[in-house]
Amino acid sequence: MKQTLLKTCVPLSAMVLLAGCVDDNYDLSDIDKTTQVNVKDLVVPVNLDAIELSNIIEIDDDSQIKIVNLDGKEVYAVSQTGEFNSDPIDVASFTAAQPSIEKAYATFIIDLPAQAKTRAAQTLSYHLQSSDPQNVEISASGVDESIKEITALEFNPMKIEMSLSAAGLAQTTDIKLKSIEIQFLKGLTMVNLPSSYHYNPSSGILTVDNLDCPGNSNHKGTITVTATALDFTKADATLRNQEFSFDSEVKLRDAHMDLVVNDQNQLPGNDPIEFEINTTVSELHATYFSGVLEYRLEGDQLNIDPVSLSDIPDFLANDETNLRLANPQIYLNLNNPMAIYGLNFQTGLELASVRPEGRKPFELDNGELIRVTDAYGVDGPYNFVVSPSLPSEILPGYAKNIQHVQFSSLSDILAGSGLPQSIEINLLDPELPRQTVNRFQLDNSIPGVKGTYDFFAPLALKTGENGSVIVYSDSDDGWSDEDLDKLTINTLQITADAYSTLPIGAELTLYPLDKNGNVMTGVKVDHANIKANANGEQIVLTLSGEIKGLDGVKYEAVVRPGSEEALSPSQTLTLKNIKAKVSGFYLTDFE
Repeated sequence: MKQTLLKTCVPLSAMVLLAGCVDDNYDLSDIDKTTQVNVKDLVVPVNLDAIELSNIIEIDDDSQIKIVNLDGKEVYAVSQTGEFNSDPIDVASFTAAQPSIEKAYATFIIDLPAQAKTRAAQTLSYHLQSSDPQNVEISASGVDESIKEITALEFNPMKIEMSLSAAGLAQTTDIKLKSIEIQFLKGLTMVNLPSSYHYNPSSGILTVDNLDCPGNSNHKGTITVTATALDFTKADATLRNQEFSFDSEVKLRDAHMDLVVNDQNQLPGNDPIEFEINTTVSELHATYFSGVLEYRLEGDQLNIDPVSLSDIPDFLANDETNLRLANPQIYLNLNNPMAIYGLNFQTGLELASVRPEGRKPFELDNGELIRVTDAYGVDGPYNFVVSPSLPSEILPGYAKNIQHVQFSSLSDILAGSGLPQSIEINLLDPELPRQTVNRFQLDNSIPGVKGTYDFFAPLALKTGENGSVIVYSDSDDGWSDEDLDKLTINTLQITADAYSTLPIGAELTLYPLDKNGNVMTGVKVDHANIKANANGEQIVLTLSGEIKGLDGVKYEAVVRPGSEEALSPSQTLTLKNIKAKVSGFYLTDFE
């Protein structure tokens, strides 16, 4: 265009005519040979090919702005895909050490009326008169913080023994205890109870039909039971501040005793017979619990890589660009390893735009959470699209079981003075929220939550008063040469017919540049508006003022969308019937 303009601006025929009138016999050294040729409304026709958006928005292979296929059409989009997963889910077991239990004593007296003693072998009957209680305190500290409440606890087989022994009797005398009733630990689940044993977990009463304490064993008998579970609703068991406590009391409530005297010379007197009682409880190692669980998902691999926007097309790089997207989307595909327990998990979601002056966070509407149920089993899939509105077209691979989560402010993630350097994507407090569990296994490592994500933001620009604004500027310089330096332009007017398949309109402005690359002062600049989807509308650009020493132009387009259609590399802008009118003068010195 520059060369055409220069060649046309100089009326060479007039110059030749002036040169032909000079007589070589005259001395013209004192004559001013400077000649000014006026130019007015000189029309220069120019034709340009269609400009495709793909020639303006240049995409590098590693750029986060990509050309993607959406509903069968190629469009521009900020796009990033990745994976994440949590550490294995593992709730630790705990162990209560074997408690220290003090010994107790029980006194039996002979039944009344007193039985006559004979010199023959005989059986004497006694009844329990009194018994000391034994305090049993079972406890464990440092219970996993994920365990919030316990209603039932299962553990490795826990052995409980109560031994009763009488001293001071002849070895030829045997003792048989009958109808023994013991106040025992409440809420236990007993296994392998002998048929002569009976246990009520609600009352904690253990009854034993009979127990032999033969003379040859120093009159000792032992009651042994095995427990594998504890019902907290029936027992005096608590969980407070992550400390398990099970306090109870063991006491011989009632019993009858037969003293079998096998040697008539060893008949006892009428004195009471005292038994020493020793109770032992083995350690309690928990294996399953029922109650309330709250578990925080953790792991470095839950950290999602930020979306870098450091390598963005020049078209969007201006500091005055304010980009608001119509419907950016984040897709999540998740599993639920805890579905085997009927458990749900949830997470918040935060995106943050990062600029040199700081980060600006955006969160889901009204504190909403992404909730994964157990509806589709362990493998799911559990698919989510997080966006201002439900997209009409779902990305491939996410359509099954899709759920929409409202994120209105996501449209503003790129908004501001120029594009951000990067976008952070953060899961907020991913966890299994407080919920009831039944027979949850402890010390059982379950594979963590895993998922994939797609950050997908088509360059469909927000319309309206607070919509997107793209400011694009560039320059073309180096025009200066000997001829152009002699041209002074007073008015430059460019007209053209605009044809566009772009869903965006633009306010176009030209600024003249001097040889130092600076915009010339004192020049009035008018704008030309190109409408979205223009169809032959004429545009007019005018520069007026003294333009001298022109070395190029800076052109600036302020772009505002006319619809929320995504930008596509096939969209075009064509200027036809371009005409440039130049008014001014050409000043030269003819030798």
